[in-house]
Amino acid sequence: MTRLKGITGRSKSSKTIVMASDIHDMSKLAVCSKEPYNSELDQICKLTGLQKGLNEAWVTGTEEIADDHGKVDLVVYNGEPIDGANKKQLGNQSWTTNLEDGMLDFMKLDKHFKRKDCLFTRGSGYHTQVDGTNVEEILANRMGALKYKAWGGEGYSDAFANVSIYGKVFNFSHHIGYSKSMAYRSTALAREMANLHFEDDKLGHIDVAVRSHVHYFWHNESVNRHGIITPAWKFPDYHLFRGGVAGTTPDIGFVTCTVESNGELSFKKYIKQIKVKPRVLQI
Repeated sequence: MTRLKGITGRSKSSKTIVMASDIHDMSKLAVCSKEPYNSELDQICKLTGLQKGLNEAWVTGTEEIADDHGKVDLVVYNGEPIDGANKKQLGNQSWTTNLEDGMLDFMKLDKHFKRKDCLFTRGSGYHTQVDGTNVEEILANRMGALKYKAWGGEGYSDAFANVSIYGKVFNFSHHIGYSKSMAYRSTALAREMANLHFEDDKLGHIDVAVRSHVHYFWHNESVNRHGIITPAWKFPDYHLFRGGVAGTTPDIGFVTCTVESNGELSFKKYIKQIKVKPRVLQI
């Protein structure tokens, strides 16, 4: 097997997917570019310490992926590239509530990837849909993403997407069940994998099920299937603390999967540690 010069573990014929999700650009608690622009105020917003840490993690993470894999074949944005207008909290945790500002800033983040193509699935309507208009669809169109509709028809995004590489089928969809307890975080993913097994005759065999939404990383593996929950790029806002503080800290980062021409799969997680800690008031 011929390996790519300077790139560890990859053959010339291999293909690599990057999995990214829950970016939530627009939130003060999420990643954004170094110079996010608020058009209504006509000014560049000053980053908080948390935003600076997340931006640095995004930049170093994309650089590490480029060092490991070169130009990747596909970046899949598995839902919620922006946070939306944040109507329930009246935008008080957002650096902008203008969707156009958010989309333009997200496109700055995307430019850090060395990639061939990108693909979008749809996340929660609360974050990405306004009056029937879906932001993931708009972004995918603007960015020249691969077109995908699960059951045919014209469009750039859907609730899920199937991608085949050398006969290995990836199923991308945003939502999965959530648990604050580490003891149960694998449960929803294991259940999803089992259910997919029993629906092989309806959906076709799925080799890798990729889910997001819950802002923590997980990887399950059975004899003939992998399940991945992707990390996120946003720290918790007010509503997540209703059940307590423990279990709310997110995993920040990306996941890659390289597929060799013989169908061999290799996964790598790029989990980034954010140096910013919660404040402690000294009395």
